[in-house]
Amino acid sequence: VDSAFQAAMNDDLGVPAALAVIHELVTEGNTLLAKPDKGGAQLLLIVNRVRKMLAVLGVDPLSSPWVERASAADTGLRDIIGTLVSTQIAERQQAREHKDFATADLIRQRLLAAGIAIEDTPDGARWSVAEGSADHGR
Repeated sequence: VDSAFQAAMNDDLGVPAALAVIHELVTEGNTLLAKPDKGGAQLLLIVNRVRKMLAVLGVDPLSSPWVERASAADTGLRDIIGTLVSTQIAERQQAREHKDFATADLIRQRLLAAGIAIEDTPDGARWSVAEGSADHGR
């Protein structure tokens, strides 16, 4: 772990000073990213140093506890979205069967506004995350 970070943490858990050390390294990394050659090896060293410091604080977003929680949350969210979209697709299909195409189109438009694209296939409607939307597809 970085000596300035370690000194800050050893000084009565000086988290603000430790965060300042992390901020300086992140700024240095951003400066490297702005350069045409991106400073590959040096940038990788900075990333590793920052991750080690974040791990000490328990907030490394790439460590397994955080990744596992995010994965579980994504799965739950995907299931919820799938249920909601399936309900809307069923309502849309019912409207189409009753030749209420205005309602069917309205449902499609609402889903599209929410980032969900509907594709009508011979096997029924399928949904996906629309281009340019966050990746929460099924």
